[in-house]
Formats: sequence, C-alpha cells, structure tokens
Amino acid sequence: MSRIHIIGIGGIGMTALAGLLKARGFEVTGSEGSPPYPPASQVLRALGIEPLIGYRPGNLERLSPAAVVVGNAVRADNPEVRKARALGLPLYSLPSALSEWILPGRKSLVVAGTHGKTTTSALLAHALEGLGAEPAYLLGGLLRDRGRNFGWGRGDFVVLEGDEYDTAFFDKSPKFWHYRPWAAILTSVEYDHADIYPDYESLREAFERFVSLLPREGLLIFCADDPGAREVAERTSAWKISYGRSPESTYRLEKAVFSPQGTTVRLRSPEGPFSFHIPLFGEHNALNALGVWALLRELGFEAERLREALSNFPGVARRQEVLYRDRVLVIDDFAHHPTAVGVTLSALRAAFRPSRVLLCFEPRTNTSRRKVFAAAYAQVLSGADRVWLKIPPGLDKIPEEERLDLAALSREVSGKGTVCEVGNENLAESMAAEAAPGDLILFMSSASFGKIYAKLISALKERGL
Repeated sequence: MSRIHIIGIGGIGMTALAGLLKARGFEVTGSEGSPPYPPASQVLRALGIEPLIGYRPGNLERLSPAAVVVGNAVRADNPEVRKARALGLPLYSLPSALSEWILPGRKSLVVAGTHGKTTTSALLAHALEGLGAEPAYLLGGLLRDRGRNFGWGRGDFVVLEGDEYDTAFFDKSPKFWHYRPWAAILTSVEYDHADIYPDYESLREAFERFVSLLPREGLLIFCADDPGAREVAERTSAWKISYGRSPESTYRLEKAVFSPQGTTVRLRSPEGPFSFHIPLFGEHNALNALGVWALLRELGFEAERLREALSNFPGVARRQEVLYRDRVLVIDDFAHHPTAVGVTLSALRAAFRPSRVLLCFEPRTNTSRRKVFAAAYAQVLSGADRVWLKIPPGLDKIPEEERLDLAALSREVSGKGTVCEVGNENLAESMAAEAAPGDLILFMSSASFGKIYAKLISALKERGL
C-alpha cells in the first residue's frame, strides 16, 4: 500500500482529500504548522490521522512517502516542500491529486459559479446518495448529519465543488480546470477574488475555459437569470440546458413558497409542472435546487425519488445554520460577497419574518477586505436593522489604497438608517444586550466566529430569550 503525505493537512479541503485517499486504499500522513482547529481536527481524528505539528525535513525522510500533496496555503520555501523536491518526490496539489487518484473511470459532475457552489454540490451529492447512485464527492462545507464533506461511493459519479481560485504555489491555474468535467452546473458568474483576478474579464475567461473542457457528449446546466452564466455558457460545445425564472428557461421556477420549515419549489419543465420541498430558505436556494433537479432529470433519474431525496437534505454547516431558537433566533451563514449577503438577508426575512435583524458581519476574504465592494456592502448591510462590523485579521496587510475602510463603511451604512458600529470587543455581550423577543441575530463571515456563539447564547438564556 502506497503512502501519501499531505503538507498542510489542516485545511478542510485537505482533510476531505485525506478521507478519499484512505478510502481509495492509500496510507495517509500529514503535517501542519500548528494544531488544526475544529472541524478539520475532528475529521482527522475520525480518520485516525494524527498530524505532525511543525514542518520538518526529517518528516519526509522518516515517512518515505511515494508522493506528496501540497496545500494551497503552503509556499515554495516550506521546509518539507524543499525536502520533497530534494528527494525527487512527485508534488501534487489537491486538484491534481483528485485528477490522478479519484476521477479516473468516473463521470465528474462539477458545480461552479460565484455563488451557491457549496450548497448546490452538497444537494447534488445528497440526492445521488438518496437515489442509490453511490457517488464519491468532495464539498466545501460539512454535511450537518455526518460532520464531514466527503464520501466514497463506488458508483459512476464524482461530485466536486468547482472552485475558481488558484491551485498551488507551483500551479496558478484555477482548481476547476483539473476536474475533468463531464457535466456541470453553472450558478452564476460575478466578479470576485480580487487578489488573483484583476478584473471581471479575467475571471470570466477562467469560467469560459472551464466550460470548454466539457466533452461534446457532456452536459452544462446553467442559470439563465444570470448574465455572466449565460455569456459563459456560449463557450461550450456540450449540450446546454437552462434553469431559472426567465421564461426561456428549460426548467423554469414558477414560484417559491417560504416558511420556517424551508421552501416549496414549483417548477415547469418539458415534462410539465412539478413541485418539491427543500429545508433551505430563499429564492436563491430554490434556484440552486432547481439546477440539481434539472441535471438529475436530464441524467434520467426518476422524479418522485428525486423529490424525496431533496426533501430530507440535512444542510451544510455554516450555511443558514440555526444555532439557537427560542424567543430569539440565532443563525450562522457563510455569506460574504455583497450579492450573497443581500439575498440571504432577504431570504431569512421572508422565511422567519423577524421583528428585527441584528447582523454581525466580518469581511474576511481577500476580496471583501478590499474596497472594491465598499459601495455594494453599504447598500446590502443597510438591509439589517443593526450591524456590528467585526475587524478581520490581516486587514492591515492589505495595501492602504486597496483596503476596505470599516469606519467609512460604518458611517455610510448608518447614513442609510441602520445603526452600525465597528469593533471586536464584547460582541456577544453587546448583541445579547440589544436583542429583544422576535429578533433574528445573524452572523455572516467566510470563517467561524468561534467562542462568540456560545457566549451569545449563554447571555440570551440568562435574559430569558
């Protein structure tokens, strides 16, 4: 049995790769600069992998792996990378490792787009499991019912979240170019990742290259409501099927009915009208699910069984995840791009009809820490009744001329009628003190707020909320 060593195993994507490689029959070891945090640490523990802490050249000599996988955050001067090269060991990225050891012999179903990738790919993987197709999959978030984001089925399909971010220090091409797509869902194409794409055109070209990789006998399911997705879809020679609210959509969303239990999706397809329920909120998630419905119906899966599979979706951690429900509701969400922030706020208002929305927002990604979306953030954040802006780590490392000015953003949001303040001190206590019965407290960031959740919920309970 071959041994594969993962440098930077503490990332959630790398822990998923470790799980797939173990299921594939490899012995897997890994190292990390510091002890991994949950949930990655919990996944590694469940896999029986104890990461080596500290990058040391001796790790490679002692372990003698057949190959090395290098995490996206690892740089060329990493001691283990240098040693691996000195030993002549082959270096793989996560995408190239998938291409080498997981994808051969299977049909790759890739979910791509600026928004909705994680939820849509998780819905697709879950539905295929419910349909008995036994897919393998790697997702960007943990399925709540099992606490992991990968699965190793022995069926024909592999479901992958198609990330447009770059691959590794030795490969600056987008990750999804490596995924050998046979079929794809394209949710949206909008500007993001300002740290690696200088403008919208360069990002669009990355997506155009991705869809051009689909074989002629393959399939592209794209959202007809999104101008970027429509434009990119023209660049594929594969069969194209559209979904959306647009009248010309092959699979058309006629109505989305919202409730605290989720969303009922009513659609019209070439076969006629259908409806199904998903335990998710918002028209954007109705469209995500409609994309999954379109792909699986085009692949020949039976409608009634698909309806049942979608209805019991467990959800993804940190995607509209209810943390606490009593006289006050607390929800955690991954939204960080201004478009995602706006649609999520609207979706949760429609589903739960709260008295007020108290929002704690952290602009943490490389793009959101930059001023490129400052005006858009001011607009969407004013959709909450009160906003706390958490100062993200590393903000001072962004060049001042590019950096998001949180004080200016706070003034702009407050000028639109929403109380907004900046600061990281006593966030939980401040939010709990402000809360009143009927309120929704909403966290939004690309990262976890950690101990703040528990402190807030404890304070709410003390107040009888």
